[in-house]
Amino acid sequence: MNPATHSAGRSGMRRVAAVSVALATLALTQSAAVADPATNDIHSVLDSLSAHHPPMADGIERTTYSSDSSEIVVRVAVIDPDLGAISLDSTVGAGVSVKEPTTAMLATVGTTAKDAPYVGVNGGYSVSTKDEDDATGKSIPEERSVPMVTSVQEDVVQGAACLKGQNSVVLQHGRPHFTKITTTLGITSDQNTADTADDATRVVDAVNRYPGWIPFCPQEVGDRPLPFTTDANGEVKRLDQYGNVIKGGPYYQDYSEIVAFTPAYGQKTPEPRHTPFVAADDADGVEVAVDASGRVTAVKSPRGGMAIPAGGMVLQGIGDDAQSGGGAQWLRDHAMVGAKLTYTQRATDLGVVEDPTDDVDLPLDPAYPSIDVVNGTHDLMRNGKVVAEPADNVANDPRTAIGADGWGRTLLVTVTAKDQGLRRGVPIYDLAKIMEDLGAVDALNLDGGGSTTFVVDGQVKNVLSDPGGVERPVYDAVYAGRGGHGLPAGGN
Repeated sequence: MNPATHSAGRSGMRRVAAVSVALATLALTQSAAVADPATNDIHSVLDSLSAHHPPMADGIERTTYSSDSSEIVVRVAVIDPDLGAISLDSTVGAGVSVKEPTTAMLATVGTTAKDAPYVGVNGGYSVSTKDEDDATGKSIPEERSVPMVTSVQEDVVQGAACLKGQNSVVLQHGRPHFTKITTTLGITSDQNTADTADDATRVVDAVNRYPGWIPFCPQEVGDRPLPFTTDANGEVKRLDQYGNVIKGGPYYQDYSEIVAFTPAYGQKTPEPRHTPFVAADDADGVEVAVDASGRVTAVKSPRGGMAIPAGGMVLQGIGDDAQSGGGAQWLRDHAMVGAKLTYTQRATDLGVVEDPTDDVDLPLDPAYPSIDVVNGTHDLMRNGKVVAEPADNVANDPRTAIGADGWGRTLLVTVTAKDQGLRRGVPIYDLAKIMEDLGAVDALNLDGGGSTTFVVDGQVKNVLSDPGGVERPVYDAVYAGRGGHGLPAGGN
């Protein structure tokens, strides 16, 4: 039997059954006339559907599902590190502050036959300020990408989680783990010149985003939503500091923050008023450079434009009221040149069930990195059951998902249009059913729409839905790379 055109033996029977149901689901989701697939005859649809298995490396199965009668294509990569020297990782490309196309990100991993990723997809969610401006017409000087929620790269937190955690996938030792992650960040100083003599430790509110501006969800107690109004149609509109409606959101603000910028940020630190629609970002504040040993080497106010030391970080603070935990005042009091700062980071696995006794910290160790975390929105499947709801995001948009099947293999999946010029996909619930039909037991929805990208050997394979078929820049990417992982300590 030719392995390039058929599934591996141990999965063949299960895969045939899964494919039949999956393809039936796909065809039915394309017809608005089909209100309830359970009441319709699907056998005639199955007869017109087919699966194609392009050749791939040992340990990776690729399948493309399509039919003449359907406007969508589903692409699947099944990754099994037991059958080949295959890694499972993510990358942010050149830096976390600048979005890049998925192909460009994967090219930073390698471009030769010895190091280029085999297959990859776009990753999690972020926002960008590139096109924003305020009521006076001030334009943002350059794009600054901000992770909406959790991001961990090589055991370093690059984006803080929501206060109550965020649906995420942990990649370690070639396997995915689906859970909810929260982060805890802090800074301690050996220097204290303030009148209050015992406040040498403080929470760090976030990583690699603008002080005062929080996209998507609260990250610390005290983060407040931007003002809003309700229009005549009952639609909620967020307002900027001038009372103008702003796009996107939800957004939150905090006038008393410390934000850490890591070397992975990839640019000099942002200046005040970089997000002009959030009043909290107007504060001049202060920033300090911290070298690889933890020593403060420079203090600057107003903040902005500082290079991030290799192996170190820059801390930006806003808020001058020490009594209310003002970040700028804390840095002035505790982070003078020569002070020694100790930065701490935790990423906590909250588990599937909301039970605090089950919470466990991920073993982050930047000296011996093994952990990446990629954020997502909707959980699709947990423990073999579909958990997405039929009412979840019902638009037929392009979708990207990551899952794990019963053998612990990773599934990278995209659903896009078959023909260029179309924007097609499936609702979130149908995406969950597709993952179930493919044999997944756990699955998470990643960024979709124009971000959905399926790359093989450096080449985009899917139809891109943005105008002109242009590849959209994204925050990070998930990929199967060359070189496997050994078992973790204590493994059998």
